[in-house]
Amino acid sequence: MADDNSAAPRRHRHAPLVRTGTSAAPAATTGALIGRIESLLESMLGCLSRGDGMSLELATRRSARAHGGESRRQRISFPGRTPAEGQKFARVLLILQLSHDALVSGHILTKRQIFYQHQDLFDKQRVVDELVDDIALTLGINRDDLNIVASAKGLVSGKLAMQLHDGSVIDASHGDVGMPIPSMASISCVSCAALRWILVVEKDATFRTLVSSQYHETAAAGPGLLVTAKGYPDLVTRSFLQLMHDQHAELPILLLTDFDPYGLNIFRCYRFGADAIGHESATLNPGIRWLGIKTRHIHDFAGSSGLPVDGSTRLPLHHAASRLPISSTSCRDPTSLLTPRDRKFAVSTLAKVSARGAADDTELERLRRELQTMLMMNVKAEIQWLDDAGNLNEWLDESIGEMTSVETPMDVQ
Repeated sequence: MADDNSAAPRRHRHAPLVRTGTSAAPAATTGALIGRIESLLESMLGCLSRGDGMSLELATRRSARAHGGESRRQRISFPGRTPAEGQKFARVLLILQLSHDALVSGHILTKRQIFYQHQDLFDKQRVVDELVDDIALTLGINRDDLNIVASAKGLVSGKLAMQLHDGSVIDASHGDVGMPIPSMASISCVSCAALRWILVVEKDATFRTLVSSQYHETAAAGPGLLVTAKGYPDLVTRSFLQLMHDQHAELPILLLTDFDPYGLNIFRCYRFGADAIGHESATLNPGIRWLGIKTRHIHDFAGSSGLPVDGSTRLPLHHAASRLPISSTSCRDPTSLLTPRDRKFAVSTLAKVSARGAADDTELERLRRELQTMLMMNVKAEIQWLDDAGNLNEWLDESIGEMTSVETPMDVQ
């Protein structure tokens, strides 16, 4: 806190963690990051030895989201004006110490480990998650540069091998449920010469269906890699896909999601980051393209059934069961109406997409148009529609073939 704060019993020495300027600094090397953390911790020890209070500035992701990506700094002190402030300072200092130890030892620490080993200090897992994010933003680095990562969420399956720094190898072709994606800091090199495509699947259930049918080995487009983050992508999965795009730009990366506001927002997160702000720009992935389900697939069904798609009625699948390749008489109705909550979320996502303003980005423009059309149609459809029909693999063969053979033009509604 400032020296003239009457509520603070001691004089505070401020530790400037945030670099000057508005843009985030590039990711530091491990050695440089260790040095920065040590310098900060030493300054705190100096304050203690002199009997001074301690203070540091912390940028927050919450403020960055609220101010269009421009993070604001919050000064926290010990002793603080309130017990909560002092507790937050202690939490930040502990995370910095744990990060320093992990960086020096070369070990990877999960946020879940931090919480369970220090439950007396952290009330909830979310507190750890948010502070790790804030510290990374403050230091101008990506979260995994701290050697603190989320627990394994993403899975991969296919002809890919990852050599780790400890000498072990993760072979993604083994196992019938996929292999966990390790943190990028632990990967030494990736071998994937046989791959022809990468398919990212929103839903874990669909991923497991494709793995069990060995679609990654039998696809018409050749051997591929199946990936899932079981819903919204975590940083490790996004970083892995960014690594694959950077090192193997020739491999198409395609995303299969539900046709609903949440599925389209998941595509936005994969391609542009989760409400991305400057310090995580390294995980923005222009190589990811959306495979479907798209508006035109819903229109194809409507055309075959002879029914309008305007949200006024559900589309009875049996009318076109014998004519649509991706449907069958055993499949339920392919569409349902958007709920008020769906529509509100779609409008929010559309606003975020429109705010990016990159008119030359074809995928961004496609995403904007799909959201607008979805709102106009007032319908949604799940991936399970294709799976229930029994023709998911055939549909993927056709769709992946279209996306990989030629550059897909803007869909015409």
